[in-house]
Amino acid sequence: MKLSDREDEIEELLVERDVRKFLNHEAELLDTRELHEWFDLIAENITYHMPRRLMRENTADVFSGDSYYFDESYGSLKARVMRFDSEYAWAERPPTRTERYVTNVVVTDYDDEVIDVESNLLVYVSRGDSEEHDFYSAKREDTLRRDGDSFEIVDRKILLNQTILSTDNISIFL
Repeated sequence: MKLSDREDEIEELLVERDVRKFLNHEAELLDTRELHEWFDLIAENITYHMPRRLMRENTADVFSGDSYYFDESYGSLKARVMRFDSEYAWAERPPTRTERYVTNVVVTDYDDEVIDVESNLLVYVSRGDSEEHDFYSAKREDTLRRDGDSFEIVDRKILLNQTILSTDNISIFL
């Protein structure tokens, strides 16, 4: 192995480590309901969407290009964050408790400015004193942009494993 190959490999490992740290920090902010701090990680030109999984014979990974559980922009995400502070966040009374597990983080492409990442997400969700709980399992495809010593989320596509949601709404951020 040439020295330059070794240096490239070390650089890739450092980028992947930084991305994992960022995604774990983001998960912690969401789980502790520090939504304004989380929103600071969002790029002003973000696309944040979760297309519906379609059922087709002999295929498992088909998603709609026209139908979404949500298709958010910077403005709509900001409105959702601000709503959590208001008395009108009825879906969050009492607040949802979550625990996020971000795994299988793979940097698929990067340059000095932009990093493409795939990861798996498992979210445990419970509310109130109920024994009921939900799990959301998804693959995420993110585009991150360097922002000083950290990153900002420019694009997030959430590919949920479920075809039918077991809840009336998703008031949490994935």
